[in-house]
Amino acid sequence: MILPIVTLTACASTKQFVPLPDQSRTIDDPAKGRIYVMRPAVVGAAIPMTVNDGSAGIGQTGPKGFLCWERPPGDARIESRSEGSSLAHFKVDAGSRYYIFQHVKMGMLQARSELELLSENEGKKLLIKCSPPKIESQ
Repeated sequence: MILPIVTLTACASTKQFVPLPDQSRTIDDPAKGRIYVMRPAVVGAAIPMTVNDGSAGIGQTGPKGFLCWERPPGDARIESRSEGSSLAHFKVDAGSRYYIFQHVKMGMLQARSELELLSENEGKKLLIKCSPPKIESQ
């Protein structure tokens, strides 16, 4: 008798460790800029990818999820970590929105990520394909 082999796979979920701004508003605090990190792909679904804004832990992305937070103006250094890390450097202006596409690529042992800063039009199109994060304490 041959027994079927069942493979169970888990998907990483998107978890945010900082407050999530009101998504019905363009921006909550006009003195700050809003940043989105979006991971629309299902490749590497079991691997969570950690996102930091400088030394601040923002959250972890899973497939088809996004992170969103607001921060004061100035130089931003957004980092995505899994197998290796990827950085996006840009200047944040008050009242502006920034959209970052978190590409998922195959690595040696697990998925890798690559960050790409998008235009607002491209970012809005990608954002509608993603779900909001679960809010958790770090």
